[in-house]
Amino acid sequence: MRLELTLYLFLSWAIVYLVIWRGLHQSGKIVWVTAIFPYVCLFILLVRGVTLDGSLDGLLFYITPDWSQLLNAKVWVAAGTQVFYTFGIGVGSVVTLGSYNKFHQNFFRDSAMVCTINPLTSLLAGTVIFSVLGHMAHLAHKSVGDVVKSGPGLAFLVYPDVVTRMPAATVWSILFFLMLLCLGINSQFCPSEAIVSGIIDQWPTLIGRRKLITLLMVIFQFLLGLPMVTEGGMYLLQLMDNYAVTGITLLFIVFFQAITLSWIYGTSNISDNIKAMLGKRPNFLFRLSWTFIVPAMCVSIFLFSVIKYAPPVYAKTYEYPWWGEMLGWFMALVSMLMIPLYMAYYIFTTPGSLKERISAGITPQSTTSDDEKVERKYMFSNMALQA
Repeated sequence: MRLELTLYLFLSWAIVYLVIWRGLHQSGKIVWVTAIFPYVCLFILLVRGVTLDGSLDGLLFYITPDWSQLLNAKVWVAAGTQVFYTFGIGVGSVVTLGSYNKFHQNFFRDSAMVCTINPLTSLLAGTVIFSVLGHMAHLAHKSVGDVVKSGPGLAFLVYPDVVTRMPAATVWSILFFLMLLCLGINSQFCPSEAIVSGIIDQWPTLIGRRKLITLLMVIFQFLLGLPMVTEGGMYLLQLMDNYAVTGITLLFIVFFQAITLSWIYGTSNISDNIKAMLGKRPNFLFRLSWTFIVPAMCVSIFLFSVIKYAPPVYAKTYEYPWWGEMLGWFMALVSMLMIPLYMAYYIFTTPGSLKERISAGITPQSTTSDDEKVERKYMFSNMALQA
């Protein structure tokens, strides 16, 4: 185990704890810094990158499509995974953050803003990266394709190597790694907040113990990360990246989320809820997307990726042994099997005949009004702030 990496892992989770221990009322203020600062860094690095020799070659490589890759299953899975990651779909972050909104919050406007800003940010980041990669290819007298690397190597090896060759390298390095730090903290505290909020929502009596729950969650996540800071940690990280948090797992989860909302809860109920919040029902295209398009796309890409499945390879040279591949599938199934296992648990623990149990499981429960839910959510948040 590498001591310096263990220390950095500890510090990262300590920062997460300090950000979220008092709830979103505190972390919401901090995110103004951690979310805006990376944009400042990106624009500064963009101006510097496009003025470097060879940057045009990198940008042309970036925007030139390879249409043959549309038949590559891995490309579709990677694209789906990228969408899920950047939008926080399927991991509970969006649901958690949305649960703190006011009842009449215009989430259509918010969704449109996110769906516009997100891809523009991806294009901006790609422009920053490939302008510098073009400069690196120019210095090495190679093509851009020969210097491009995927995965962590791009952010932590290739790009920093180019930055050190620039004038005032220290300044650019500090900007780049501060940007990565802010992005990393953002990507950590949103899912972590989802875990803590989920526990408190399930057992509201624990609201007064939010600090303890957050501390235990952070310690548990720190312990889970320790294998990543060993000498072979990068191999395990790539294995997790290919299985535990890959598109296959998220596609499976999102498919059931879409089916549950559109077919079991029903688009009519969703439309009624939206009308109560915004004063108007969603149009036909939204209902069509929820009911057919989203589930069909999830199933199609999922099946395509399973049919075209290939064992993972690290750094294009190392092939994982059979037990490593089995470990990867185990990590994937840990998340995926929770859905059918809970379905079985519900059926076996619910009284009545099998038909009555299944009927109860697919029938929306009558609950308190949405206004009462939101008021209760704010009450819990205020209690957490006072705890």
